[in-house]
Amino acid sequence: MDDKFIDIIFKELWSGLKIYSKKDDDHCVELNLKLENKEGAKIEASTTNITLSKSELLDYIKESAESVVLDNKIFLNKDKGLIEVPIYIEPNFRLMVRHVKDSEYIHDSKNKLNYKISPISVGASIRLLLKEKDKHGIQLILRRFRPFPYREHYKISNQSSMSNENKLRREALSTIISPRGNFFVVKIKDDNLKDAKFYKEYVNSLVFNMNLVNYKGCNFRIVDNLSDYVNGQSRVFHHYSRKIVKTPKLCYPKHLTDLYSAGSWTDNPFTAFINYYQIIEYFFNEIPDNRLFKIVQSEITSPLFSYDKKEDVMRLTKKIYKIRCSDMNELNSLEIVLDHFLDIDMLKSLLDENSENTYKNDVPIFVSNNKKEICFNINSFDENRDENIKCLARRIYSIRNALVHNKDNNQNNYNPQHHYKSLTKEVPLIRAIASSIIIKSGEPFQSEL
Repeated sequence: MDDKFIDIIFKELWSGLKIYSKKDDDHCVELNLKLENKEGAKIEASTTNITLSKSELLDYIKESAESVVLDNKIFLNKDKGLIEVPIYIEPNFRLMVRHVKDSEYIHDSKNKLNYKISPISVGASIRLLLKEKDKHGIQLILRRFRPFPYREHYKISNQSSMSNENKLRREALSTIISPRGNFFVVKIKDDNLKDAKFYKEYVNSLVFNMNLVNYKGCNFRIVDNLSDYVNGQSRVFHHYSRKIVKTPKLCYPKHLTDLYSAGSWTDNPFTAFINYYQIIEYFFNEIPDNRLFKIVQSEITSPLFSYDKKEDVMRLTKKIYKIRCSDMNELNSLEIVLDHFLDIDMLKSLLDENSENTYKNDVPIFVSNNKKEICFNINSFDENRDENIKCLARRIYSIRNALVHNKDNNQNNYNPQHHYKSLTKEVPLIRAIASSIIIKSGEPFQSEL
């Protein structure tokens, strides 16, 4: 533990607390606490004063920091069985809100743990700054830990603390020391601690599930760089979606959920479309290769095939060449991947009625295809699946080409100034397809003790 650094945090806090103290004393401060007792929709508030000594504050800071270790970018309190995995929260409407209240823990019976979204704990925040202090310097401490100058009282809402002096003091200390800025984590309580890799995979899947339903009107991302996290790239919006987030049941590939989060994170339809398209594109080699493997495997294991007959071998060679040439065409690869993954019932559940009408009747104004080539009825999709897969693939590929190419005299050119609204209507479709692909790519969690 870096005692010098801890002392800097303590001095900054103490000098700030002295501003609000009800008494003039170098050894203790008297602060006003606002107690909120909530019963149903009714909130009763009262106030009380509490006296904290210098030594009590310093001991609490040290104890909090020593209780938490940093392991593979997650924070672990082994004594409490508490894990904190940092996340970013970004509002869809770009409104900054300084605080978000702790939600209630959600129980995951399958993985035998409880989790919630919460501000970072005191111990984890100090441990974070201990790791990053050399990159950011003393100004970081001044920004993150000096109490707000306009704060006249500290709010306590834990009802069990109000009748217990020791709990009240502990919660008061936690509230006072909580850092500035919107540092959010997924807090996980687990009596049987697992490997750090499991918790990172678990939260990665949870973040995907939250983005899938636009949980609380926000977008969520995994934190890969703690230095960026310290710089405060986390914001939260006050609107709460009524959609329910399911507890993670499968581990989703992070390289795909990273693209999905990036698509959800932006309000630019160009960026969103390309990110979601890249999720589909990722399988342009794997799915055709698997299909070719099964075809060749079926041929060479057939009793009608003889490897010592030249005509059999040449026939198979030509067949492989023809399939491979077809797979080299990106549009054909797109059709194969869509046909492999597309579950039309799942797709319909991820789209609203207006979107369904758009893809049945509308042609994006920046592509030259006619309606027959790229429109389809999602409600009767499987009645003529092969042809509708082709229409869907042509629609997606035409839009993709218009976005990434800008050749002179090309009819399929996207102009962000004039075509923004038209492209915005296409994002829900490719987002729904990307969602389906990630869901179908999930595998059971491999928890390690």
